[in-house]
Amino acid sequence: MKICKGCRKPISGNVVNAMGKHWHPHCLLCKSCRQPLQGGSFVVFRKKLYHSQCVRCPGCKKPISAEYVEHNKMPWHPACIPTRGNKKCSVCRKPLTRRYFVDFWGNPYCDQHQNHPECSSCGRLVCDNLTDGAMQYPDGVVICNQCSLNGVSTQAQADQIAEEMRFALASVGLKLNSTQTPVFLCGRDELNGASHHNFHDNHPILGVTRTNTTHSRGEILARNFDCILIQINLPEEHFRTVMIHELTHAWFFYNYFLDLPLKVEEGMCVLMEYIWLKNLDTKDAEFRRKQIALTPDPIYGDGFREAREALRLMPLSKLLSYIKEKKKFPTRWAAFFY
Repeated sequence: MKICKGCRKPISGNVVNAMGKHWHPHCLLCKSCRQPLQGGSFVVFRKKLYHSQCVRCPGCKKPISAEYVEHNKMPWHPACIPTRGNKKCSVCRKPLTRRYFVDFWGNPYCDQHQNHPECSSCGRLVCDNLTDGAMQYPDGVVICNQCSLNGVSTQAQADQIAEEMRFALASVGLKLNSTQTPVFLCGRDELNGASHHNFHDNHPILGVTRTNTTHSRGEILARNFDCILIQINLPEEHFRTVMIHELTHAWFFYNYFLDLPLKVEEGMCVLMEYIWLKNLDTKDAEFRRKQIALTPDPIYGDGFREAREALRLMPLSKLLSYIKEKKKFPTRWAAFFY
């Protein structure tokens, strides 16, 4: 009996053969869009299957339907592979002049393109040739099509990642146990409506933890955790960093860290992002660590740097106890006596 490579269950009806294996038609999915491959042309790259429309050459941004060459771990049309001495602008495709810039990802561009919007997720300049356009929102957030193409777009994906990131947070001592932290994908209007903070140019709001606290005469009558909202179509690694950030907010809520200053709580949440990213050896993780370390935002950037310095003064468990009691980061002198 034939066994499906995808679900490992016997195949009793229709069967699809690919890469020398047998599959149920509904189990043979494109690695990018997660839709069935049966009936359409597909490309095999690094032992993974893609619709031909879902894998594009980094040079010309057009689909790769047949022959390709791997270069820098990406599939390229043979004619599009860059060569020394023949560099072209990634935005306009014209030969570069003596004055040009290179982004984090190695894409060179003419100095005249500095005013192009940047993707709020990957930082690339938004243009047809580099990102195949983008979704630009009225509040200033921009998610390029290169990011959204492989973005988290289904509730099933979000739920699975949420569970994995709960485990990642627990691995450093912040256990949520059986507490409820439902997560929902949403757009800009819902995120902005749920956020209590103004939009930060250097740190766009991509996730919100929604809770409710009822007071009477200065006393807390009830506290309820509602849900976590996260921007739809963020690329998976970025989605995971937002997820662990919001789960840290949830941990503070469930452990009664009351009335923390915004910079302290956000700084610790960003610190948890940074700690998780340090365990990843990917270009995306390197980019996000750099973004975290260099952002000039007074809440998220300065808060993170103060949190990181505080972690150098005492272990994480002790630091959390100090913050809960003192509602501030410790100085070197205070840490010595705590």
